[in-house]
Amino acid sequence: MYFCIQVGEPYFSNEKNEEDRSLSDAIESAFILNTENCIMMWNHICIPLSYKYDISYMIDDILKLLLLLQEKDFGKTKIEWLPDTFRCDWDISWTSQNVKIICNWQHIVGNLEKILITVPVLTLKKEDFISEWKRLLYKIIQALSNSKYDVLQISDMNKLLDVYEHIHNNGKLYAERSMDKK
Repeated sequence: MYFCIQVGEPYFSNEKNEEDRSLSDAIESAFILNTENCIMMWNHICIPLSYKYDISYMIDDILKLLLLLQEKDFGKTKIEWLPDTFRCDWDISWTSQNVKIICNWQHIVGNLEKILITVPVLTLKKEDFISEWKRLLYKIIQALSNSKYDVLQISDMNKLLDVYEHIHNNGKLYAERSMDKK
């Protein structure tokens, strides 16, 4: 099974919307529309995710999932991803060693669900799955920082920073790179 997340070098808006209060709203404001997408590789199938809309909409569920995986050795949860271009449900179960995701693909940009339906299950080491999210969280933190958002304005920004700090390794595409280098 193959899962990784490629974050690329998206452009940031570098502008702060003073009305933003949620992490989702701040992320939407911090990224411009026409920039690189994040690419999620699911069993060797590339799924593009917009930073401005998909990732901003998914962030609460991403953090909830990563927090559960970090805090609990065993468990089950379900995520109903609702962005228009990433509409699917993940039934997730895990042990201290492994994560298993059974996915019900419904609508993915580019009609990719027709291909993804053929590979609905993903099983990999728990630490590897968690590590794949580190670079994405870093890119979000970088965008928010460049736009001058802070923990006093944005609810759950502390949660984002805490989850990020507790991910010990980089994903496979970034394993050799330091988060401090650009």
